[in-house]
Amino acid sequence: MWYNDATLRYLRTASLAALTACVLASGSSAASQPQKIPIGTTGGILLSAYGSLWTTDLTLDRLVRIDPGAARVSGKTRLGSRPYGLAAGAGSIWVASQAADTLARVNPGTLKVTKRIRVGYQAFAAAFGSGSVWVSLEADGAVARINPRTNRVAARIRGFSDPNGLVYANRALWVSDLARGRVMRIDPRTNRITARIRVPKADWITPANGALWVSSETNRVYRLDPRTRRVTASVQVGANPLASALVNGELWVPNIDSNTISVVDPAQNAVSRTIPAGNAPLGIAATSAGAFVSMSNDGAVWRF
Repeated sequence: MWYNDATLRYLRTASLAALTACVLASGSSAASQPQKIPIGTTGGILLSAYGSLWTTDLTLDRLVRIDPGAARVSGKTRLGSRPYGLAAGAGSIWVASQAADTLARVNPGTLKVTKRIRVGYQAFAAAFGSGSVWVSLEADGAVARINPRTNRVAARIRGFSDPNGLVYANRALWVSDLARGRVMRIDPRTNRITARIRVPKADWITPANGALWVSSETNRVYRLDPRTRRVTASVQVGANPLASALVNGELWVPNIDSNTISVVDPAQNAVSRTIPAGNAPLGIAATSAGAFVSMSNDGAVWRF
């Protein structure tokens, strides 16, 4: 969805006071308007790791490294077709490519691809935890566990219909199953599913403030307690929320189809304000240099 003329006029003429409310309360001297960093054609998920910010260009098949302090691209490297999922660990950046069915291991300093690992069909999201890389495989209905010492698939956990987002938190791997409307818990000691929690159209998972926040295609985010394994709250946000991040104690939720960011107060489990964003905001990452938002249809990352 593209911005209409009225929305574009609003972004150009928004007052300094309104935009200042969107800046991190850390005392940063960020500009009153978001700074746009061109990265290519189609922006992907954002990851903060090894002193840099990382994203992908799904159309040009690239991994993009950004210097967050300078707010500029500091390097690019070509990867497999439709690189999407990102993870950091074992001294590497790991990139899952949806159409290439591979996981690429990248040196964060040189941007050299040191290994390409075939993991299964439609590799989607990636996470690092318990000494392993984990990748959701949409077409396989499985999660692959990769040993970074051998660069091989060490286990394949089945029992999913449409595994999407996944995250390692609270000594377990949590995986959303979009089609079945569940969040599944995997015990890394046994590689077994140990819990199935009902979350309608569960998509991306973000750990924050001791909770797991699950983006849902019902246009809500669900708060899940990883200890009790129960949903404790749900918050109405914009249309099609995805990869959230904790920014200065608040959960920033990008709404792809609303072109907005919903800022959720975890203390109230409610949206405190809504920030106009670019064309299809997809992912958010927080650094000491500000909050960064990838715009999937603008080919840019915005710094607030």
